[in-house]
Parts: sequence; C-alpha cells; structure tokens
Amino acid sequence: MKKLSTYLFLIFFSFSAPSFADDIRDFQIEGMSIGDSLLDYFTEEEIKNNLQLQYYPNIKDKKFILAEFYKFPFFQIYDSLQIVFKTNDKKYKIYGIRGSKLFNNIKDCKMEYNKAVKELSEMFKNSEKVDAGEREYIPDPTGKSKTYSVFFWLKSGGYIEVSCFNMTEEFAKQNNWDNNNLAIGISSKEFSDFLLNEEYK
Repeated sequence: MKKLSTYLFLIFFSFSAPSFADDIRDFQIEGMSIGDSLLDYFTEEEIKNNLQLQYYPNIKDKKFILAEFYKFPFFQIYDSLQIVFKTNDKKYKIYGIRGSKLFNNIKDCKMEYNKAVKELSEMFKNSEKVDAGEREYIPDPTGKSKTYSVFFWLKSGGYIEVSCFNMTEEFAKQNNWDNNNLAIGISSKEFSDFLLNEEYK
C-alpha cells in the first residue's frame, strides 16, 4: 500500500504513489488508511479518552466525531493526529485523518507547506486543485491569525489537504495551542460529502 509519510525528513511526507493513483484508500498517515479500524492502532479506552467532546455538545445528534491523539510512541512523523469516525460505530472505521507537525516559526512552516503542495501538484495532475490562499483563521475573533490551504479533490471522491496555520501568540496562549503548525489530511468521499452537504448547511 502506498504511503503518505516520509518522502524526505525535512518535508515530513512522502508522496510515493504513482501519478495515476486516485483512490484515497491507497494512502497512509502514520500507517493508517481510510477504511481501517482505529482499534488496530489504539485501545478503545485510548479512543474514548481522546474524544474532542468540546466540539460536539450534542453528541447524540452528530453523525461523525473526532478523536485527537498527541505524541503516541508509534508516531514517526507527526506530533498529533486527528481522526474522524462515526459516532455509534463500534468498529471505529476511519473516515478522515489529519496529521500535524509543529514549527517554531511561520517561515519554516510555509517552506515545508510549499514543498508539499508542489509535490502533490506534480503527482495529482488530474485532480481538481483548489488553492484557498491566505485566510483569516475563523476561531480567532481578532482576525489576526491566518491559515493557508490547498485542497486536491480526487476524481474517485474525497480529498487531500495541505494547510499551514499561523496563530498569534495571544490567541494560541488563550487556547493552549501552538502558534505554527503544518497539517496534511485525507478525507473519504462520505465524510467530505457530509461536510459539504450537511455539516455546514
């Protein structure tokens, strides 16, 4: 199975799949793929202890839920993983994965972001590339924190995302977050359809 992991140490990702690859299930982040069970990587107790319930006050009404894992021993590339699965699924089937790598400054984050975008652009020439550019980071009411994102929408469904987050020191401190981080994510067709047609409607 192809991996989305160690292309070069400085880039943090590998894009070793052939340019004609167009199935989101062919890619891995820290060894995990869309469609895998989280129970193959974490215990059920670890999953429940890392649910991000603050984002889901009415959990029974939510189709999907998010768990976030920080610096587990088997992580080789990322500092944290955010993983999406269905709320009542006892098998914990994965529908979305995002890995985040922390940086001391925005310059280094943007440099690796640009490298990752270039590599993906060359690989997925047949995908629909959407460059969202620089935007205000919505959770920051001051509008001073910024995010940069590029999405690659695959013909088979789902997408690959590369993002760089540049938060102000004040906003990051208030939320106990890091100022700068690079994220790469993969999303299944079902979850991306949910985000577009249900969650944000």
